[in-house]
Amino acid sequence: MEKMESSEYKKKKKIDGLANEICIWKDASECGDCELSQKIFCRPKLKYIFYFATPMFIGIIPVVLWILFSSIFLYIKIIFFGSWIAYAFFFFNIWESRMICNHCPYYANDKQKSLHCPIDKGKLKTSKYDPGPMSISEKIQFGLGASIFIVYPVIFLILFNLFLPLMIYSISIGFWIVIIQLKVCSDCVNFACPLNRVPQDIKKEFMKRNPVIKKAWEEKGYSFED
Repeated sequence: MEKMESSEYKKKKKIDGLANEICIWKDASECGDCELSQKIFCRPKLKYIFYFATPMFIGIIPVVLWILFSSIFLYIKIIFFGSWIAYAFFFFNIWESRMICNHCPYYANDKQKSLHCPIDKGKLKTSKYDPGPMSISEKIQFGLGASIFIVYPVIFLILFNLFLPLMIYSISIGFWIVIIQLKVCSDCVNFACPLNRVPQDIKKEFMKRNPVIKKAWEEKGYSFED
């Protein structure tokens, strides 16, 4: 009876690929005595979007408005914002999706064309799900790509002597990093991410419930045993 209910749930939700073997894609009724949902976001929760987005926008919005109402030529503003937005779309939807998001269990459903993650919901899936850890090359690319996105406005602000908005932007980025490390990265199920801060004991518990992910990590030399 339980297998029939599980099959019906997967059919209804259009689940395919390795998602069939990963617990976060199962119906909540199948969790039993598992308490991982209280420790990590194996179930989507709105609070993570709030923690992730709010600190960033608190700093970025005033800086954007400052630039818009500055005396800088309009065509320069258009070039700056246009190129930054274009790069952001490329980085988050294509580049980042292929090197870090594709290691996340929320990427595992082959039926979906966009990401199911509570943080990056709607991001394009431009690669196949890889349940294992990130390679050194992927980590370097992630650091480079993220740095370009963050530093790009800094160069612009320095060139046009906008030092007060530069200070606001720098402080807000620092505050954002601290908040996501404490409130988001500490609960994230993408253990491959270099920013992940989930405690080892919780990772071990999650791996026990998801052998397909555990096997992929062990094949790369990682161990989740005592």
